[in-house]
Amino acid sequence: MKTRIDHSKSGKALLLTFHEGFSTYTITLPMPYAIQYFAEGLVSSLDSANQNTETISKLNTKPGTKSEIQEYIRRAIALFDELKSK
Repeated sequence: MKTRIDHSKSGKALLLTFHEGFSTYTITLPMPYAIQYFAEGLVSSLDSANQNTETISKLNTKPGTKSEIQEYIRRAIALFDELKSK
């Protein structure tokens, strides 16, 4: 399965597209909900990953994956700090 995240034309929502085989599904997430949804998803997935040795092993076999994830989290924190100051 592949996923793609795009901004809506209005900029007030995110378009979450799933490509699975011959099927494609797109879900529109209003921006405030999208921020909360992805933040909760990040916490939940990291909590699960920390408890699953198979997931940890997969992350360790791909060089740079942990650094890439860390950079995304760092960028998200910086953008959220910017949002809070507005």
